[in-house]
Amino acid sequence: MSKCIRAAFFSPTGSSRALSLAAAATLACELTEPCGESWDWTFPEGRATARTCGKEDVLVFAFPVYAGRVPQLLLPVLSRLEGGGARAVVIAAYGNRHYDDALLEAVDTLTARGVSVVAAGAFVACHSLTPKVGTGRPDSADMALLKDFARRAAHCIATGSRATVAVPGNRPYRPLSPSADIRPKTLESCTQCGLCASLCPVRVINAEDAKDVAQGCLRCCSCVKNCPEHAKYFDDPRVDKVVAMLESTCLARREPEVFFAPVDA
Repeated sequence: MSKCIRAAFFSPTGSSRALSLAAAATLACELTEPCGESWDWTFPEGRATARTCGKEDVLVFAFPVYAGRVPQLLLPVLSRLEGGGARAVVIAAYGNRHYDDALLEAVDTLTARGVSVVAAGAFVACHSLTPKVGTGRPDSADMALLKDFARRAAHCIATGSRATVAVPGNRPYRPLSPSADIRPKTLESCTQCGLCASLCPVRVINAEDAKDVAQGCLRCCSCVKNCPEHAKYFDDPRVDKVVAMLESTCLARREPEVFFAPVDA
């Protein structure tokens, strides 16, 4: 297996994908190594395949923070990853509240799979539930900082370092609330184009009838954000409560936070 820089991401609304691909491109340029095929873990078919890294590979793993944690549907995917001693750069995209234990959980999970995480960063993305929080993020300033982050990560890798980065967070990780059965609703303006069903990362929207939504929605809001008729929406007091909290306490701009492993002597 030839060595390469590989982007891996779970990205229902596109931010994690953009961050992962941009960081991978910068790493490839700095390290003069090719970018391999991306691993898109957004949809079930992408998550079904077991993946293997080579020792000289660099994995750029990006994901959205859900409730201060790594999205739990990714844990089975990561548990099948054969790390092979590869190095990794981890990127958590969060909605301007906080990333809590997500970076630590990601670093721990990859380390357990035989991957050395040499750099990690938390970058702000527009919150999935409200466009008023993290509006327009990641923006041009974020992307400039991301490129600098990737350059510094490339320096760590170029030195041969396989040390593991230290990141904020707590063990045990932030407890997860019981899964709530909250499903998007559909207006009469829906044209049954099927786009929402094709973009749902857990395939709970009926491709033949978009109003038919099964249990298991992640509230990633891909269907809401991408509907050409603006026909998808959430109407639930539990969602309204979270949105009210976010819009009252999380409007102040937060900046990216980046962390690097010590360089081997």
